[in-house]
Amino acid sequence: DAGMVDGEGFVHVMSRSDDIINVAAHRFSTGTIEQAISSSPLIAECCVVGIPDSLKGHLPFAFITLSTPTHPTSATPSAAVFAEIQGLVRSQIGAIASLGGAIQGKNMIPKTRSGKTLRRVLRELLENAVHGEFEKAVKVPATVEDASVVEVARARIREYFEEGGRKHRAVEGRAKL
Repeated sequence: DAGMVDGEGFVHVMSRSDDIINVAAHRFSTGTIEQAISSSPLIAECCVVGIPDSLKGHLPFAFITLSTPTHPTSATPSAAVFAEIQGLVRSQIGAIASLGGAIQGKNMIPKTRSGKTLRRVLRELLENAVHGEFEKAVKVPATVEDASVVEVARARIREYFEEGGRKHRAVEGRAKL
């Protein structure tokens, strides 16, 4: 497991050190990308999974919870928020790890009772959504802390794709050729 100790001395389990995504033949730890995003004071919590991309194989995709007292209603982050987290990823990791998109919301990142993020559940929901299968069942382990969070995530993912979401950078690159 990989984690961090915050300023108050609390230990936060962030990820498994074996959570790896393959982006254009480069292997990235999702935990490293999450740490870059979490370094923004705007971000209270985040989770990164891979989203399928026909050019690069996968692109990092972030689920973020803002640290603001009032949370925006849209599943798509503002251009300013997305630019900030994208800039952090590019500067701390490299341009090759640029995000394919991000979804914002509250109470949408499922965790186990011990506090570990259930990335596999979010990855399944996202992969299903890419194929238009928003309601397809996903395997949720019995150790999930709150199963209703999975449905919140499903709704935010559906909203993101129905809003048009951000196009993957690789898709934009092909369109400009």
